[in-house]
Amino acid sequence: MGNITESPVWEDNVLQIEVGDSVGGGPLAVANLQAQDLANRTQYLKAKADTADKNIDDLFNDMNRIYNGQDLTTKFADEIATYSDDPWAWIKARITAVDYGGLNIGDYIPFSMGGNAIKAQIAGIDTYYRANDVETGHHIDFISKDCYPTPVPWNTTNINNGNATNAAPWMVCNLKNVINTTWYNSLPAPLKAQIIEKRAYIETRYTSGSTLTDSTGAAWNDIGKLWVPSEGEVYGTVHWGTKGYSSMQNAEYPIFAASWRNRIKGIGDGGARCRWWLLSVYGGNSTYVCSVSHGGLADYYDASFATVYAPVCFRIG
Repeated sequence: MGNITESPVWEDNVLQIEVGDSVGGGPLAVANLQAQDLANRTQYLKAKADTADKNIDDLFNDMNRIYNGQDLTTKFADEIATYSDDPWAWIKARITAVDYGGLNIGDYIPFSMGGNAIKAQIAGIDTYYRANDVETGHHIDFISKDCYPTPVPWNTTNINNGNATNAAPWMVCNLKNVINTTWYNSLPAPLKAQIIEKRAYIETRYTSGSTLTDSTGAAWNDIGKLWVPSEGEVYGTVHWGTKGYSSMQNAEYPIFAASWRNRIKGIGDGGARCRWWLLSVYGGNSTYVCSVSHGGLADYYDASFATVYAPVCFRIG
């Protein structure tokens, strides 16, 4: 037998040792090593089992729609520390590596925006991967748990049509402009550095000299670095939008699937329930825009209605 020339090293659940010609200390040293080996194995396997149990619990909670989500800056603090404590650089690196291990729908990254606390929840992971006219790469779409605490009219005039600049109502509406200027400019610089445009096939509704009550087509558009989801992305179907054109591309985000839990949003972080805007416009009417009610119902309001809110939504990829 021989001397142990290096300290034991654990790799997975196997104790790695180097053995020389003789063991100093005789049988007692061997027995101590074996006891330590057993203790290390036991500790390692218990940690593995605890992690597996936690992952299973998260999976069942998610399946039952009772998962509240975890703060990723706490859960992955050690990893994030290697990115100068920048959670947005860290999540971008995870997406680039297609490493989604430990990331769950509903998990969130907290940040401050205009002095307001925001929890950006994971709404979907690779929801639109490889889709669109320009192929979409790997990405995560985030939607805030609650709405930004300042209401914004969807349009300054009470109309839900596009115009000569762009026939898509969303592309020329007041809400898109406000959230992509005022709101965007108040985001933390590290977050702005990672956000990319979301591209989508969205409804068009414009004819020169006429006010239309239904959408008559759809077109590819870069819908903004900040946006709101469509009716189909929240409900998985069309309730009030124009059949066909208002949801030709939409996929229901997993965070909204089979539960009203995340459809209902508050004013600010955990505030009173509020109504919030969607991207889709109402079918059969020239003034209404689709929205989510206080209680999570598919609803609609006049485009110029001043007391409707919006969540903070963005894509990193």
